[in-house]
Amino acid sequence: MFNNLRELIATMPDEKACRDYLITERWNGIPICPYCGFDKCYVIEGGKRFKCASKACYKKFSVTIGTIFEASNIPLCKWLMAIYICTAHKKGISSYQLAKDIGISQKSSWFMLHRIRALMKEMDLKPLTGTVEADETYMSRKYRSDFVGLSPDQIDYNMSNTYNKKGVALGLAHPESGKVRIKAVDTASKPNMSNNIRENVEPGSQLHTDEHRFYNALDSEYDRKTIHHSARQWVKGNVTTNHVENVWSVMKRGVYGIYHQISYKHMQRYCDEFSYRYNSRKVKDAERFTVSLQNIERRLTYKVLVNKPGMNDKIPIVWE
Repeated sequence: MFNNLRELIATMPDEKACRDYLITERWNGIPICPYCGFDKCYVIEGGKRFKCASKACYKKFSVTIGTIFEASNIPLCKWLMAIYICTAHKKGISSYQLAKDIGISQKSSWFMLHRIRALMKEMDLKPLTGTVEADETYMSRKYRSDFVGLSPDQIDYNMSNTYNKKGVALGLAHPESGKVRIKAVDTASKPNMSNNIRENVEPGSQLHTDEHRFYNALDSEYDRKTIHHSARQWVKGNVTTNHVENVWSVMKRGVYGIYHQISYKHMQRYCDEFSYRYNSRKVKDAERFTVSLQNIERRLTYKVLVNKPGMNDKIPIVWE
């Protein structure tokens, strides 16, 4: 339908065109009740909303219900522009710049970007098999509010410790598929790193790592091959971690150049953003935009987004 942002704006210049496009992408042109799944609905309010024809339901709904657009006063045309820009820019876009580009407040832009990152999260992940490269890097910073539940002395200790006040990103690359998976880890400890690898890599797989002691606990569970970076060794036969290093080079440029700094509280969403773009790097921007709209049925509420660290288990993200 379109090949670039200019054609997207020209194709969907108003709310009606955007609603019709979302109806086509979400329901193949036939509205389906999000509450009961009934496929017969009445058009009401001039096409802005629908009413379920099921006698057991009869609920009213719009195309935005249960999606990242729900309960938002921002026009759909601006939402679609923001999704295209965020998914197309290799290193992302700041909330200040996006607010200027589409004409909204910075606070609204910040919330919008986090909602868009929610649709970038890969769901139903299966353990990686075959050859997997693993590497870690420090990517975010922590604040005093990140150490909820600790005593004042423990908080002071963590804030004064260089490693404790930084968040770690664990990267797992699968060279066979060209895909990468990035996980935010609270602290670079042996249990944290080992457990994350066990959750994401099938036991018995060939694991390529550097010489860091974090990975020693995995020697009995995986066919581990080691690269010694301290000896300036980057490749040894077919053993390397260069695929993960390539991801870090792009992600760090994005964090330092666009976002400048990120909080560990939101780090996993940034990891999802950069891994999503990396995994879809071989498709065109318009195609990536279309694929992204298949994941809009994920709602991240503001209450969950600004919640205190450690409390997200009590207030789960709503996938309606």
